[in-house]
Order: sequence, then structure tokens, then C-alpha cells
Amino acid sequence: MQISHVQFPQTADYLSLRHALSMLKQLLGARPAWVVGGTLRDLVIGRALQDVDLVVDQPAIALAQTLANQLNASLVVLDAERDIGRVVLHDGNYLDLAHLRAADLAGDLADRDFTINAMAAPLFEQAQLGQLIDPHAGLADIQSATVRMVQANALANDPLRMLRAVRIAAQLGWQLDPATDQAIRTHAPLITQVAVERVRVELLAILATCWSASWLRYLDRANLLPSLIPEIRPMYHHTQPNIHFLDVWEHSLETITAGEWLLAQLEHDQQPAPPAPPASADDWHPPAFFQQPATLRMLPTLSLQLQWAAQVVAQMQQPIGNTTSHRALWKMAILLHDCAKPATRVDKPDGSVSFHEHQTVGAEIARGVYQRLRFSNQEIEYMCKVIAGHMRPGQLYSQPETTAKAAYRFFRDLKESAVDTLLHALADHMATRGPLLQEHHWAYQAAWTDAMLGFHWDAEAQQKRAPFVDGHTLMQELGLPAGPQIGALLEAIREAQATGEVTDRESALALARRLHT
Repeated sequence: MQISHVQFPQTADYLSLRHALSMLKQLLGARPAWVVGGTLRDLVIGRALQDVDLVVDQPAIALAQTLANQLNASLVVLDAERDIGRVVLHDGNYLDLAHLRAADLAGDLADRDFTINAMAAPLFEQAQLGQLIDPHAGLADIQSATVRMVQANALANDPLRMLRAVRIAAQLGWQLDPATDQAIRTHAPLITQVAVERVRVELLAILATCWSASWLRYLDRANLLPSLIPEIRPMYHHTQPNIHFLDVWEHSLETITAGEWLLAQLEHDQQPAPPAPPASADDWHPPAFFQQPATLRMLPTLSLQLQWAAQVVAQMQQPIGNTTSHRALWKMAILLHDCAKPATRVDKPDGSVSFHEHQTVGAEIARGVYQRLRFSNQEIEYMCKVIAGHMRPGQLYSQPETTAKAAYRFFRDLKESAVDTLLHALADHMATRGPLLQEHHWAYQAAWTDAMLGFHWDAEAQQKRAPFVDGHTLMQELGLPAGPQIGALLEAIREAQATGEVTDRESALALARRLHT
């Protein structure tokens, strides 16, 4: 790849970054600064930027503070020991300033993780960049779409780099260099030495990608995932009834594969699969197996079309708690949705098998995993509700009729997890039957799901209108004091309104009087 210079795009999106870089150069004067790492990589490949990584040959946090003051921006100290500070601009873009991690730039670049991140370009006035410095052939690896460690000890020096290698490859659709792949497999047990907060960030970034299932299989076979989440080990090779075509663990991965296909269908995303992650010599189902649902090998024209697709996609774009990627949390829940099957298995005399309450027990096992990984309480509640509720859609659509009252209670109980639990049920169905899936069963569940989504969003719109009665009205009309009884009556009225049994103030009060007497 013959590239000697790159520059920041001259578009409005980069105006704040260019202004901040110009101000930084004014503060530096003759002192040097270099744009480095993923910033240069992304400039070369034309990927959108939200931040700029720089190294300076002077105290970085002090410089970042001065720059933040000049720009009326915010300073975040990322690493006081290594002297790294972040200047957060008003539009959310930011600059990360770090002190050289070695005696000179050459030493700094040699100490970096991957060749594609071990390039630099000097910063000049007006945010102009000088000639690229590429001592480790990062440009060549960009051209070949390869993630390659800079030095043989790069991963052992910072074990988080093992997850970072997978995250970069998953995000960009690139491949791992064989030596880097082998180093990951060799050093996998070291991942437990890394702070769980750093692990969680990288794991969620992998799950946020469109093809994460195949990379989860890679992490599994490389022994990274079971080192981080040993609770998955009992799921290995745990057989299931004949309705399933995979064991418990591989079914979980296949459910994520199906979930990713569902989202691609709803988003009309027709991107071809990128190169598959490296496989082990003894892989019975290698990572490539989990790039496409097994169902599609028999039914390649199968599709999913929902009337409420746009609303589902919009919801999946809403953050939950501290996690910006909703879909990543959804897939984190799917990963553990059957984790209690081994513990709850009962083999019956007639040869059948049951996993009674595996969803409830599984939610508590998963809660322990999520707490250990330091998810927020809001994130944990969301994921545990998906797991605990994942059997309810099947119980509902197997009935001759799903009543409006049953639908209302489903959404009431599962709250913000309800829509995602319906999507999970579709993915779970596909992953259960695999190549044996019958199109008419699929069409029925898809139509039922669409009807449930319609009920939800229609009822939600109805609930947002002015309520027919409030607590004060009930207390006045029924002569009741404030207390839990008022809340219970209001909930009964909301349910009756959603199911069409209550249509105005008079019918709401009539229902309240009947329930009170």
C-alpha cells in the first residue's frame, strides 16, 4: 500500500476535532506531538472517527488540562500512572493525549499492540499531518486486512490485547495473523489477570458487531470465554431432547447466530459474511458454522418481515444503562439463556427429559456472572428479565388464543425486556429446529410476534393519552384513603383500558367500584 500522507476530512463532522488539534499545536509551539494508533488506521481505511489518539513528549495530563481550559471542554484522567488524559469536546468528540511510553517515538510504537496501530504522523499547524511513520509494516497489514501483533510478547505484556485483537477483527471484518492466533491460544488463561471493567468493554464491543457469534466460538475454542465465564463449561456437550439439533452450549451460540440474522433481516442488511475466524484442528463446529443459521442451509430463501420492524430496530438503537449497544446486552443475555439446563435436568423413566424452571434458575446464575463483570443494576435487570422470561412467548403462542389480557400482562411483567424477549423467542425457535425447521411453523410464530408487537405499541400509545381517572379521583369517588389499594385499582384500570374493557371515565369508575366492593 503506497500511502505517505493522510489528513483529516474537511467536513463539518470533523470541525471540532480540527479546531482542537489546531489549538493543541499552538500550545505545543516547537514541541512535537504525533497522531498515532487507531486514529491513523481509521483515516487510512476511511472509517469514521470520533476521537484522536496523540502522544506528546511532555507531561500529557497537564497539557490536556490546559487544552481543555482553552477549549472550555472537559478533562477525564484515563490513567494517572501512565499519564493519559482525555479532552472531551462539546459535541462528544474527544482527544486522548498520552506521554511517550518509551524514550522516543520508535520505542513507543514498538511497545504497541498491533502493527495497524503502530503508525504515527507528526502534527503540524492547522491540524495538518506530516509523513506517515510505519516501522512495523502496518500499511501492508491494512492492505491484507490482517491483525498482527507488533512483538512476540505483545499479548503477554497486556492480556487484554487478546480480546482487543478479536474486537478489531470482528469490527473490521479482518483476519488474525496465524502467530497472533497462536499467541491468543497460548496466553488465554492470563485474561483473568485483567480488570473486569476492561474485559467487559471489549466483550460488549465484540457482541455489538454483526457477526459476533463466530467470534464467540473462536473465544470459546481459544479458552478465553470459559476463562472469563466458567459457568458455560457445564453446558459443553450437554445433550438435549430430539427437538434440538445441538447440545446446550452450541445451541446458545446458534441462537445468537439466528438473532444476528433476525436483526439483519429487520434492518435490510445484505452484507456478505466476512472471513471466518481461525478454526482449531479438532473443531467439530468451527467458527464459520456460526456465521449463518443452520436453517438457511436447507431453506436459503427464508426471510423475516414484520410490520413493526422499524419500531424494533429503533428500540435496538436505544442504550440501556451505561451500555450504548442495546444489541450487545441482548446477545449477552442470549449467551446464558440456557445456562441452568445442566443443573435442572431430570431424566424421566419414559425416556423424556425436563429442565423445569431452568429459566428462573438460569437468571440467577447469569446475575452472578453479570455482577462479577460489573454491569450496572439496570443492565443486569434487563438481561435477567430476558432470561427469566424467555419461555413465556412459547407458552403463550402454544395456546389456542392469546388473549389481550395475557398480552398486556406479558408486557407489564417484562417491561423494557419484553420486545427483546419476543425476538429472542424467534431466534431460539430457529436455533432449536435448525435444518429441521418447518416454514409454516416459522410463518406462524413470526405472525404471532408481529401481532404481539402491534398490541404493545398500540396499547403504549393508548396509555400515553390522558388517563381516564387518577388516584385522587378514585379516593374522592370511592371514599378511600391513599395507599396500596389505590395503586392496585389504577393498575386494574390500565389493564382493562389496554384490553378494551374500559373506554371512558365512567367505565373506569364502574370497574373500580366492582373491584372495591
